[in-house]
Amino acid sequence: MALRVQTAPEKVVQRGKSRRSGSMVRIIVDQFTSFLFVVPFLIAFCLFVGYPIVFGFIVSLNHWNPLAGPLGFAGWSQYATLFNMNTLAAQQFWLGLKNTVTFVIISVPVLLVLPTVLAYLIYRSPFKTLFRSIYFLPTVLSVTAVTSLWTWLLQTQGGAVNNFLHAHIPWLVEQPWAWLSIDMATVWWTLGFNLIIVYAGFTQLPQSTLEAAALDGAGAVRTFLSIALPQVRHVLAFIIVTSTISSFNLFAQSLLMTGGGPGSSTEPLTMVIYNQSFNAMHMGSAAAMAYLMAIILAAISFVQYHLTRERAS
Repeated sequence: MALRVQTAPEKVVQRGKSRRSGSMVRIIVDQFTSFLFVVPFLIAFCLFVGYPIVFGFIVSLNHWNPLAGPLGFAGWSQYATLFNMNTLAAQQFWLGLKNTVTFVIISVPVLLVLPTVLAYLIYRSPFKTLFRSIYFLPTVLSVTAVTSLWTWLLQTQGGAVNNFLHAHIPWLVEQPWAWLSIDMATVWWTLGFNLIIVYAGFTQLPQSTLEAAALDGAGAVRTFLSIALPQVRHVLAFIIVTSTISSFNLFAQSLLMTGGGPGSSTEPLTMVIYNQSFNAMHMGSAAAMAYLMAIILAAISFVQYHLTRERAS
């Protein structure tokens, strides 16, 4: 029986196959090892994000009492109720949405323009670290501390602001002062976060462009409007979307400063959902309100993102 002797090309092919199989094994092992690093995050995401989303949607399809649990299947009826203006739930929902949109319209332009101007001034200032720290400091405070401070400052009788102005302005009990009070507290509290983001964008400005503008005789205002702002337009688009989302989640400022008053004029949608769930004990209806609010907010953010991206491109 003749023995078959492998030729050199066949040996090379076999060695190539063994190397490829060994490299495939290493790739699979590396991918599996990388996946293990993601597993803790996936577990946390499923427990604290995925499960609440699914459970909340199930609650919205049922008549649900926070103490007694499910009281019967409701289907889509609780969503349909929110579009029937003859029901109290629908009236409260759309009034809360109107109040929330009012706050968004007031706060978002301020949270865009003011941090942008301040960030540019700090960027051109020799005391960058000092001013960044001063403006960012309020963001580390809790909402309870912020609202307590501003409630004390804006008291009609004996408040520091009224004493300074020698006035008798009902900041927290009458409109439009109530919205102005909530907006001032919110802007003071959250301005630093947007400022730091815009400032980071300004630090990426090409120095050669700024020096060329200075040689051409462009002043600080012209440089800011014609050179600096166009360079950070993508950052400003991000600020618009994130500020809108955070303003839509207004809750503690209204609850702690005005209690939703005067009347229900500063009661945001989040407070309506809270009252519907824990005061009226209709958690199923509150969950439906929350999911409808999420859909509306997602639609607004989607439109904002695409409009700002087109203008920024």
